[in-house]
Amino acid sequence: MNSGEEINWPVEELIPQRDPFVFIDGVTRFSDIAVTTTFEIKASSPFVNGTRFEEAGLIENMAQSAAALEGCNARKNNSAVKIGFIGSVKQLEIISCPEIGDVLETQVTIVNNAMGVNIAEGVVRSGNRELAKCVLNIFLKED
Repeated sequence: MNSGEEINWPVEELIPQRDPFVFIDGVTRFSDIAVTTTFEIKASSPFVNGTRFEEAGLIENMAQSAAALEGCNARKNNSAVKIGFIGSVKQLEIISCPEIGDVLETQVTIVNNAMGVNIAEGVVRSGNRELAKCVLNIFLKED
């Protein structure tokens, strides 16, 4: 699948989380090792404090984007989605927290896989602003 191709699969088919704890609205691009998702911050979103989307929400957004990558690959290959667990968050940098109405664009790229552990780099942006980045170690549950 072309990394620039838009994906119209429902988010609920790609990630295990359910409303109201869903922090991606859709997948805009994906390849075997990378995904880009979007999420509009709503006043009703968990992790909104006043008008600000908190740090924990940014981390969860990156983790759910990583889950969406697994979901897209599973759907493309007609296989079951593997459940993943965050083993660690490293090199976390929160530059700025977004506000209600901001649209996040999150890119997650798998940089390594060893023995069922995906090492993924995540970056969250809104417009031209980089908001957060980290490295996620994600353990994939085998069937």
